[in-house]
Amino acid sequence: MIGIDISDGSIKLVQRSKTEGDMLQSFCWRVIEEGVIERGVIVEPKKLRQAIVQTFEQCHLEVNTDDAVVASIPETQSFLRVIEVPDMTDEETDEGVRWEVAQHIPFGLENVYIDWQPIPRGHQAAKGIREVLVGAAQKKVVDPLLAVLKDLDLDVAALELESQAIVRALISPELQNKQGMLIVDLGGSATNVIIHDHGAMRFTASLQHGVRRIAETLSHKDKEELLVPTTTDIPTESANRIAEAMRPAQEELVMEIKGIVEFYNGIDDKHEVTEILLTGGGSNYPGLDRVVAKYFDDVHVQRGNPWVNLLPHNQMSKAPMSLKESVHFSTAIGLALRKIDA
Repeated sequence: MIGIDISDGSIKLVQRSKTEGDMLQSFCWRVIEEGVIERGVIVEPKKLRQAIVQTFEQCHLEVNTDDAVVASIPETQSFLRVIEVPDMTDEETDEGVRWEVAQHIPFGLENVYIDWQPIPRGHQAAKGIREVLVGAAQKKVVDPLLAVLKDLDLDVAALELESQAIVRALISPELQNKQGMLIVDLGGSATNVIIHDHGAMRFTASLQHGVRRIAETLSHKDKEELLVPTTTDIPTESANRIAEAMRPAQEELVMEIKGIVEFYNGIDDKHEVTEILLTGGGSNYPGLDRVVAKYFDDVHVQRGNPWVNLLPHNQMSKAPMSLKESVHFSTAIGLALRKIDA
């Protein structure tokens, strides 16, 4: 299985082994030329095709590989919520879901693909009510992406929302039923906020406030150190200087995240965020841990580990890349972990 995480600024690819053990065989990252994709919408399909081919070459893979591919749909152009509907037939639920989604999205239903699935566990719904997880993605994002992948003769098994892949990568069986998990995925152009609670994703949001915006005040050299995956740590003196320069922008972002958490916590007494998992390249930024702790002093904060569903705990030291590097690949790893029906 191959997971391809395609964002405005980069392509990240991982290949999962076909044999038992679920280890990664290949992984690589490639920057996309600015303007090829804008806010999740493909503007230059030919250039994107070329970039995907180059990424496969970088990973020493043939584009015409027999492996199935799962690719990401950007959170900026999608919608995912848990909603309550009357306990009725699936056909009636289809109609109820469409009506409910129409209340939440700023574009017409004719412009989106909608899917839903029942949640077998979670909050105790009222009698006669069922909880369903609803996803919607804009056709202007999905159709061109699928066309590019098909044009390369890739075996596309699925397109999946970034949040679904991130949860699959970071939520271990031990965390599956933990209450109030907030995942913050700090990417190049956007930050995804995902709440996983009572055994299911319950809320997602995409903030147009990514790591590039946070790093705007830095020198070109400092930006390169932060934005490119690396296994080496920034020297302490440089890290302290960079952290102080970025602190106002980091605080602005964390305050936006806190607003989302306060909204979720205020829904009812069943909703409360108790733990935060940080992932994405921005989770490596100096000073971020301190800023998050400042605004969430009563919440446990830790780095999400993309290996929890790939490696046994006693084999974490055998991971093919460090945790600092692997957080860049959380979405791609989650995509590659998707189980596809034969």
